[in-house]
Amino acid sequence: MRTAKTFLNYLRIFEQSLCFIAFMVMAGALMGDVLRREFTGSGWFGAPQVGVVGMVVVAYMGVSLASANGSHFRPKFADIILRRWDRLANQIGEFGFAIFCYFMSYIAFGVSVESFELDDVSAVLRWPIWPVQGVIVMGFGLVAVRHTLYGIFVDLRPLPLESVEGVEIATDKEAKDITDGEQDYQQETNR
Repeated sequence: MRTAKTFLNYLRIFEQSLCFIAFMVMAGALMGDVLRREFTGSGWFGAPQVGVVGMVVVAYMGVSLASANGSHFRPKFADIILRRWDRLANQIGEFGFAIFCYFMSYIAFGVSVESFELDDVSAVLRWPIWPVQGVIVMGFGLVAVRHTLYGIFVDLRPLPLESVEGVEIATDKEAKDITDGEQDYQQETNR
């Protein structure tokens, strides 16, 4: 279980990094296009298409990150009925979702391979589209691997926010007091 937890941590770091880089590319391309359009009267060639590619990467890594945080959508209609078999129901749910994601990844892989074989390219940039489709394969594949591990090690699953009962969110003042108290404690221990 410890190895799975470490793997999931590194997976999250990878996903966050990829999402951040893609967001920066997307935002940079679109802001650069707007700025150039304002100053020169014409935008960057292909900037909107580069922004769309970045958005696709952000979207599919975002799905994976939502899954890692337990903030993805899930049906809750049977929660009351299944409380007695909570662990087994969670395992079935995790494996079921993993199978769905493996299937979607397989379908996306087939489409990506076909695009590669046909040398499909984007209309404006003339870039091959199979790498972008590969991101869809990777997004579903990572979610599938994560939920397979959640099915095996149910205790690694993140708790959904609504299931944490009795937890209050601190106000801004309370958070500042907590932070100040932590800083005071650190200063005292460093003396």
